[in-house]
Amino acid sequence: MVREDPAVEDMKPSSSDVWDCHVHCYPDFVISNPKAFSEANNEFHWLDLVSNGPQGWANPENLVRAMDREGIEKVVLLGWYWENPQTCRLQNEWYAQSVKQFPDRFMAFAAIHPEEKDPIEELERASDWGAIGLGECLPSVQVAEGWQYPAWERIINWTTNHKWPINVHVTEAVGHKYPGRVDTPLMDMVELFEKYPEQKWICAHWGGGLPFFSLNRRIKNALKNVWFDTAASPLLYAPEIWKIVTQLVGYEKILFGSDFPLILDPRNHKKPNWSKILSEIDNSGLSDKALKAILSGNLNHLVSLRA
Repeated sequence: MVREDPAVEDMKPSSSDVWDCHVHCYPDFVISNPKAFSEANNEFHWLDLVSNGPQGWANPENLVRAMDREGIEKVVLLGWYWENPQTCRLQNEWYAQSVKQFPDRFMAFAAIHPEEKDPIEELERASDWGAIGLGECLPSVQVAEGWQYPAWERIINWTTNHKWPINVHVTEAVGHKYPGRVDTPLMDMVELFEKYPEQKWICAHWGGGLPFFSLNRRIKNALKNVWFDTAASPLLYAPEIWKIVTQLVGYEKILFGSDFPLILDPRNHKKPNWSKILSEIDNSGLSDKALKAILSGNLNHLVSLRA
């Protein structure tokens, strides 16, 4: 039986400050009619994903209320790998307004399309309004050539020089089938990290299992500047993953992320919240030092490297 969502007083915030590095947020006109938005902007891959899974929604105000309820101090608003350049620009405009509205609660990564007329100009514009990184990126949805599309070299050179992390969507190599799934071969990721070794990368969703291969010498070397976020963890992996990946790559390389407003415990909750994922990490058996680093310290350190 699906129980009602917990009351505010039932929420148990973590004992440490929590910075969520993987959150999505939309304006009301998108939330009220995702289908109309997708049709108006030719964004049918996005529509497939948000229509066929445990998708929740949040505008900036509702997101802050949810954060207050569950003890989330700050979040990173992630962009999307939109199929069209104009939609990337549109989302960057939303996020510019959101960061201005809640500067103490929101950080934001910009969205970019490699076919943007001048992608560097769009990145500079995003930097001016306060963006601090790029992504979530999945170039194979945007162009047939994926990361091989020539503009990506210019984009990555810019982000490297400006010390912007890039968040990359990485699909688990073996696992769930769902509408809109796009495979991201792990060796392609390794080759990308080797090609741009000075770029700081964040692999979403535990890197699709890439940490499991870090005992291989080549993979370990390639992961020098790679961090892993925990977005959607309860939907993808058993709770033991927190301790196992910590043993494999070190807690310094793990960033707490939820994929809010994705509903991470759909059997028990009708609305998005952090209770399931916070419970998993609180019960992971990790040391207080590791917990503080994963929940906020590592992200704080990573974004401070831009200074």
